Amino acid sequence: MTARILVLVRTAVPARIAEALRGAVGLTLRGDPVVVVLGDEAVPLAGAAALARAVATLTSFGHPVHLGDAHVAAALAAATAVEVWT
Repeated sequence: MTARILVLVRTAVPARIAEALRGAVGLTLRGDPVVVVLGDEAVPLAGAAALARAVATLTSFGHPVHLGDAHVAAALAAATAVEVWT
């Protein structure tokens, strides 16, 4: 069975956001679809160089990265597995 993995990032700490994004990249190695939602607290940091690379990697592999809490409900509804970073 294919899992649909949601990585939900709910922190404003740059090191934790970077770790969550690296973890999301690692989860793609399973071959399952991975969706990342950066919560409102993480959005202002999403463009930082250290984070932009991981976001670009995920999106280039076809794994979406959504910005903002508005995407949480739909992503949760579609997910079969959830990883939350705080």
